Amino acid sequence: MRTILVTGFEPFGGETVNASWEAARALDGWRSGDLVANARMLPCVYDACVAEFAEAFARLKPHAVLLTGQAARRPVVSVERFAHNRASATHADNRGAVRGGAGDRKTVRFESTAPVAKIVRAIHAAGIPARVSIDAGDYVCNHLYYGALKRLGAASPQTSAVFLHLPATPEQTPLHANPRRLATTDAVRALKVAASALIV
Repeated sequence: MRTILVTGFEPFGGETVNASWEAARALDGWRSGDLVANARMLPCVYDACVAEFAEAFARLKPHAVLLTGQAARRPVVSVERFAHNRASATHADNRGAVRGGAGDRKTVRFESTAPVAKIVRAIHAAGIPARVSIDAGDYVCNHLYYGALKRLGAASPQTSAVFLHLPATPEQTPLHANPRRLATTDAVRALKVAASALIV
């Protein structure tokens, strides 16, 4: 069996759910042909999320990685091409930590090792709006993506990895959320399609 590691985040910003984990956890144990998914919920905490990702990757040794996060202001699934070396100085993580500016300053950004355009086309073909994004934000999602791609580049460059931002669910009420939402059932379909396109 080929394994894919699927991650989502715990709730943040005072909410009780996170759209990414609501979708990602539905893939835990999902099989498609010789593909099997393992889902992990990561803390919405800067360094801890990267550390827990690294621990899960070392334990599972997956063939591919599908990272997910919530982007309530976005109306469609965003398949992130780049992870940037930056962080916001205005938003604290779930442990109250605030990051600002760049990290190690050695690398401005990392690019996804996955076929981003192919994944977007596959999600579109499933009837779910999606687009390629070149801006993964400046919060914990981007921090995880950058940290994951950095570690994979050093330890497992052959591993295909990508980050998907999901809109909020219709049941959520995050501040400044886009009125266009994505039902969890549709988000789950998008992740399954992305996983299949990612590992081929």
